[in-house]
Amino acid sequence: MTPCKHQTLEYVGDQKTDEGVNSYYKCKACGALLVVTPARKVISIPGVGEQSTCGKQNPSS
Repeated sequence: MTPCKHQTLEYVGDQKTDEGVNSYYKCKACGALLVVTPARKVISIPGVGEQSTCGKQNPSS
């Protein structure tokens, strides 16, 4: 299966931090949560049961 490119995102909300604001988006295709930090770093958290569509492998496989 090919990794999800997270092209269809839904805005979830913001969270204030000491450094600024984290913005949260959910991928409608795979359920991953994407966090954009004030430093513009993107952190991807795979959706439950969707590791394979996000290009992640389960360590127990």
